[in-house]
Amino acid sequence: MTHLERILATFKGKECDVIPWFADLTYWYNAELYHGTLPQKYRGLEGTVDLYNDLGCGGHEHLLDLPCKVTYTDVEIVVTEEGDNRITEWHTPIGTLRQTNTFSARSYSSAIVDYPVKTVEDLKILRFILENQKVTPDYSRQEEMIAAWGGYGAASSLPPRTPFANLLVGWSGVLHTTYLLADDPMAVEETLEVMAATDDPIYDIVCQSPAPLVYFGDNITSDVVSPKIFKKYYAPYYKKRAEQLHKFDKHIFVHIDGAVKGVLPLIADTGVDCAQSLTPYPAGDATIEEFRKLAGSDVVLWGGLPGAFFSEMYPEEVLLDSLMECLRLYRDDGKFIIGVADQVPPDGVIERVAKVSEIVEKYGRLG
Repeated sequence: MTHLERILATFKGKECDVIPWFADLTYWYNAELYHGTLPQKYRGLEGTVDLYNDLGCGGHEHLLDLPCKVTYTDVEIVVTEEGDNRITEWHTPIGTLRQTNTFSARSYSSAIVDYPVKTVEDLKILRFILENQKVTPDYSRQEEMIAAWGGYGAASSLPPRTPFANLLVGWSGVLHTTYLLADDPMAVEETLEVMAATDDPIYDIVCQSPAPLVYFGDNITSDVVSPKIFKKYYAPYYKKRAEQLHKFDKHIFVHIDGAVKGVLPLIADTGVDCAQSLTPYPAGDATIEEFRKLAGSDVVLWGGLPGAFFSEMYPEEVLLDSLMECLRLYRDDGKFIIGVADQVPPDGVIERVAKVSEIVEKYGRLG
């Protein structure tokens, strides 16, 4: 079976020959490109596929795509660069939102250091922007990726983060979202309703897309998203979209890459198929064995190998110990995908990915 056939069989509850193994190499890959150290043969779309082929793992993060074009009326978006800062401004007739994102070359990472939405007035501007958003289908990139990757990659549609996650992660940050909920919960609720409504045409497009998977990239961690918050703001939305997407035979995975003990037990009731990027102790708050106990028997689990263990800072043995624990516990589980949690870092030893592939092919055969 190909990597794609294995992961789809796992989502469909069917048998496969070897436990699926998928790695997210985007962080390592883009850092290598930035520093000019990526071999020429691995550049471009075909080169990226060759990289995964040579390493023997399946790809997923390189195949994410929002299958539509987004445009706005009465909204001007201006992006400027000031040193390591990228400043984005949304100019509207009722006001301007401004965001500052800072880049670190050393870690090849960036972070929002000044969020655009801090006040109730900012929420009004955000609603205006969303209400003046227009989307049109564009499946060309997904079709190109599916053709190029063949059995080495699993293509996924990437809609916007679910409304509360979108506010929490992208627009306001944890601190400002907390204050806004305390100061004017009705304004927050109104904004979330607008977000959900503007998602509707996007999900209509996703339902018709050629990609078999849908990625909820909400970046959940239980130390920020409590069970109470999840039940109120995440679960009802997940249930709505899961029901919609399942009618079109789409399989859904949600990104939970931090502390999991508070949220993982709640996933099964939402209709989401898979909890993805599960990071075990000591990087996370649950052991590899606890994942299944927390999630229940129905949820597909994806992860198990901390990204940090691919770094040269850790001996290879700690990575292989985690791998063998995954194989011991889940080889015959039928609902487990071995994955990097979250990404192979820029200082990752890429040969370790090939080593994992070798061991999975040798010891990960089911039955």
